[in-house]
Amino acid sequence: MTFTQLRILQAVARTGNMTRAADELGITQSAVSHALRTLESELGVALLVRGNLGVSLTATGRAVCRRATLILTQVEALEQEVAGVRERGSLRVGVIPSANVRLLPPILRRFGETCPRVRLTVMEGSDDEVLGWLETGAADIVTVSAGIPLPAGTTTRTLATDRMLAILPSGHDLAVRAAVPMAELARRPFVMSTGGCEPLITKLAQTAEVSLRCHYRVRDVNSILAMVAEGLGVSVIPELSLPAHAPGVHAVPLDPPAERRVLLALPADPLPTAGAFADLAVASRSASLAR
Repeated sequence: MTFTQLRILQAVARTGNMTRAADELGITQSAVSHALRTLESELGVALLVRGNLGVSLTATGRAVCRRATLILTQVEALEQEVAGVRERGSLRVGVIPSANVRLLPPILRRFGETCPRVRLTVMEGSDDEVLGWLETGAADIVTVSAGIPLPAGTTTRTLATDRMLAILPSGHDLAVRAAVPMAELARRPFVMSTGGCEPLITKLAQTAEVSLRCHYRVRDVNSILAMVAEGLGVSVIPELSLPAHAPGVHAVPLDPPAERRVLLALPADPLPTAGAFADLAVASRSASLAR
């Protein structure tokens, strides 16, 4: 039994005619007939008396229709209540720094415009930190890099995919390359990003069977870029983390190409506001890619 079947039964009872009920609901008459036959089969009783002049409810059909009205009224009230909750309350978002440069700000702005009564709090931390916040309830939704072990019951939605880029000082001998292998980066002092990409970078090095010479470990992307620009080392960061203007550095794709996925992670029983944020974030990101 479905809510759609109950709504169709209501419409037929109200109009006394399957064709008019179909027109009212915006579906075909055959769909109306099929839904009602299925409902009768599931309940094991006749709900309608079909005649040349239309249809009418049996005594059992009238009883079922009254119960359907009560059920659908409660469903509508529930939908309205949830819609209200989605537009007010609070939401705590945990973000990894590498997703908080160019990816999250426009989404946060749009969410604030769409749900102005929701009190939004944004907390920045590493993958381990934001997942800890999600598991303890300190955050209601978080961004996290794909491939990180997630707490039991966590659900995810893909927010973005972008390239991993080698970051070199301007004028570096590798900057003229079309792409740079991890083996070449392993020969230079390395500035490791701890803002959400360290596990992925480490895995790329392991796949290339090299060990990175991590002279520096830095969370902030701007600090990484400043250190590379000063010639203190090379690094690898996601393309979406790279500011529009990064003086003193040159970005080159990796060889072989490497990507990372940014996920939205929600607990097993997310708040309505968290679900609303996830829906808006994914839709907003899809719209920006389509432009």
